[in-house]
Amino acid sequence: MATIKVGEVAQSDFKDKTAKMFYHMVPGARFVMPDGLEIIFQGGVFSTADKEIAEELGKVADKPTSMIYTKREMVAAMQATIKTAAADAVQ
Repeated sequence: MATIKVGEVAQSDFKDKTAKMFYHMVPGARFVMPDGLEIIFQGGVFSTADKEIAEELGKVADKPTSMIYTKREMVAAMQATIKTAAADAVQ
């Protein structure tokens, strides 16, 4: 039986060179894992060497409706697209 981790927050691991980086469109966004572990994208970034966490984030990252990406460039591209769409809507 899995341990429920409600209320626990995962910390980014920026020192580990093998850590996988994930980027969120919203700085400070929160993602809750199925076991209740909470991930906070501090400054829009979360880094982990934990395979289970990386696999779970990988399931939702880079999807058309996701706000989580594996490449920082995608966040900038999406923000530019949103800005252009907003400007077009005003006209």
